[in-house]
Amino acid sequence: MNFMNRAWLYIIRKKGKSILLFIILLVMATFVLTALALGNASKSAQEDLRKSLGGNFLIGFDYTENNPYLKVENVEGGTLMYSTQQISPELVEQIRGISGVTDCSATVENLAAFSSLELFTGNIPIEEEFRKSSKILSTWKSEELTRFTSGQLILTEGRHIIPGDKNKGLISKDLADKNDLKVGDIVHTDRGVDIEIVGLFIPKEIEGINDQVTTYDKIQNLVIADLTTMVDYENGPAIQGFNELMVSVDDPQNVEHIISKMKEISDVDWKGFSVLTDNENYENAASSLKQLSELVSTILIVVLIVSITILSLILTMWARSRIHETGVLLSVGICKLSILGQYIAEVVIIATLAFSLSYFSASAIAGQMGKTLQSKQAVAEIQQEDGLSAGIRGEAGTDSENQEVETPELQVTVHLQEMGLLFLIGIGIVTVSAGISSISVMRLKPHEILSKMS
Repeated sequence: MNFMNRAWLYIIRKKGKSILLFIILLVMATFVLTALALGNASKSAQEDLRKSLGGNFLIGFDYTENNPYLKVENVEGGTLMYSTQQISPELVEQIRGISGVTDCSATVENLAAFSSLELFTGNIPIEEEFRKSSKILSTWKSEELTRFTSGQLILTEGRHIIPGDKNKGLISKDLADKNDLKVGDIVHTDRGVDIEIVGLFIPKEIEGINDQVTTYDKIQNLVIADLTTMVDYENGPAIQGFNELMVSVDDPQNVEHIISKMKEISDVDWKGFSVLTDNENYENAASSLKQLSELVSTILIVVLIVSITILSLILTMWARSRIHETGVLLSVGICKLSILGQYIAEVVIIATLAFSLSYFSASAIAGQMGKTLQSKQAVAEIQQEDGLSAGIRGEAGTDSENQEVETPELQVTVHLQEMGLLFLIGIGIVTVSAGISSISVMRLKPHEILSKMS
């Protein structure tokens, strides 16, 4: 009779011990499998969160003495500060080509007077010279503007501004209707720079009656144009390129790597720029998931240590109680290796059954834990502060707005990979435990066993 047959007969004969060992292994396997399922669910949720939120960083002028290109000039009505090294369309295109970059919102903004337009009037009084003025927001590619990617503006007619455009622009549909304009018409400025309308947009929200806003700040009066339009209109060294570039990436964890790749662009002196990162959106939303991952790892380690300890103690006590049986088997000519194989096989057979059934118990517990943890996930409110020095604002002139970001749903299910890992870990543990517990008996010589039996 081989050791497998003996192992099976022993399991059937010692029902009490077998059932007790089965329960211990089932509980151990359920805890391990639940922890593995929660850990994988947390990792999956973090990956989904990174994909949904993405990451970003802002490139702007360094307005400190560290910038060798900074110029300060006294002009009528105040002081003009600008950098002679500006963000060129070529630089934007190079950054956009870095792997992992999803959008580049390059902008420069200024006021322009439109003598031919009837603007929507704000409720903050302004001087007569600015009553026909509105903001021009020049961009590299309007489709990648933060205002459009965030849904604040929606293109309804025509096309977006694209690299290479000259004197092309987008206006709001409300402004177009107010002035009987359509795609293809021309808008005239007071400095002889004409803008061809290539698209119309609608804002998601407009200023309320009680909102304090000037005429040139009203979203309905905004004109979005290419860089050439702004350069031609200003006709001076202060605006020859973009002054802000918001770079969006596909994974917040890749931001620092992409910044390092960007700074490898050799034809740019990065002393003239300030690079600000802000992963607060992701960190706030993912903090609870990270805590869950750490907790699961701790639980898994504790469960494994406790399981190995308890299992080894129980099996050691059982092995010592089987000295008589071991002596009988040795006396009939069965080698120690075969006896050891029988003892290990007994535990492995019971463990295989316990691990298989743990799929159902772990699925039930993990699913319930997932629902409980999900109900405790708080909605993180992320504040995007205005200004280069405090947070990242997306583009020049974009108002700060609160966004609600929900952590992704925890889909806690037991998969085949967790079952495979359980069997790999579990069978290893029970094999080692059974082997260690039997060593004390297997090391005895036949005459020592007979003396203990007597």
